[in-house]
Amino acid sequence: MALSKIHSSIIPEASIKGNTITVWYEVKPNNAKKHLRMHNDDITYIHHWLSRFVMDVSQKQFINPKLYTMCTAPSKEMPKSSYAGSYNSVLSYASGIVGNRLRNPSEDYTKKQLRYISKMFDIICTAYDYSFTKQDLGYDLETRRNNDKPLRIKFKEVK
Repeated sequence: MALSKIHSSIIPEASIKGNTITVWYEVKPNNAKKHLRMHNDDITYIHHWLSRFVMDVSQKQFINPKLYTMCTAPSKEMPKSSYAGSYNSVLSYASGIVGNRLRNPSEDYTKKQLRYISKMFDIICTAYDYSFTKQDLGYDLETRRNNDKPLRIKFKEVK
């Protein structure tokens, strides 16, 4: 990822230390909801793992019904749904973020969403450590290597 100049700030590229990726962002000026700018590669990484998680948990609903039940239960660790008025499940929040981006590609994350995305990545990493196999992660046919597991995510604001 190259450095990208956005307005007067320079957003550093993401960095990896251990099992955590640090993603930098800036808050767009003059917007009440505090929409953010970040590198497209970082947005792609987030959406890739949210999508994979939704797909893999859904695929395992009959093989591992406990995992599916845990991921579809409303959780106070997730925000309340603007549609239902109750708390989202991890799966509904992850699929909501992915769905919003697919419906509205120019829509950006808000600063408020970052803590929930971080929490979801903690859950995703735990699931890929304990509930999914190397087979679930897949492998690269050309290199014949297993795909990497997801990384925990930390966000830092450019000031």
